[in-house]
Amino acid sequence: MQVQLHQFRQVNGSMSMVTFESPLGWGTAQWVGQRPEEGARRQVELAVPGMLTWGYEVAGSPHEEEAIFEEEGRVCLVGRVRWSSEDGVTAVKLGNDLVLVGIANAPALMPTHLLLRVPRLQLFDVLACAA
Repeated sequence: MQVQLHQFRQVNGSMSMVTFESPLGWGTAQWVGQRPEEGARRQVELAVPGMLTWGYEVAGSPHEEEAIFEEEGRVCLVGRVRWSSEDGVTAVKLGNDLVLVGIANAPALMPTHLLLRVPRLQLFDVLACAA
């Protein structure tokens, strides 16, 4: 996903949080990798670490439009389910990207669209990963 990076802030030593803007909206995420300059545009992979819980952090969404936004201090992702496995690993389409999410207590019949209220989102610089 193409994003523009706006504001970096250091937390816990070398970990950086960044506010970003994308074609689907905006949010705050942990930047993984060498920190670029503010205002830079980067191609990134999105990752949601850990397991999310159905009914608490994950729910079906009545909205079919993919989106990224913040609500009550959490980054929210609305995306289309591409596939889901029996162990709760689910691929969610956001724009041209797929984000893999672990979902505990997921229903057997997954809705077509999900609202994910993620406690932490990570951005990986695609170019830095390829180097």
